[in-house]
Amino acid sequence: MKTINPIEQEVNQIRLAIYDKIKDMTPAQVTEYYRKSGEATAKKYGFKIIENANERAK
Repeated sequence: MKTINPIEQEVNQIRLAIYDKIKDMTPAQVTEYYRKSGEATAKKYGFKIIENANERAK
């Protein structure tokens, strides 16, 4: 039997926690949840979010 790596266990716990938050949301609400989460993460780490892959960073 395969032993699950502790990091993999942590990732699975995070994935399940997110699923519990979004399971009853509409697709639009899920999109908004991920958008807000992405913006908060970008701000925390100093990243810039671009709307289009063809958009050039300024």
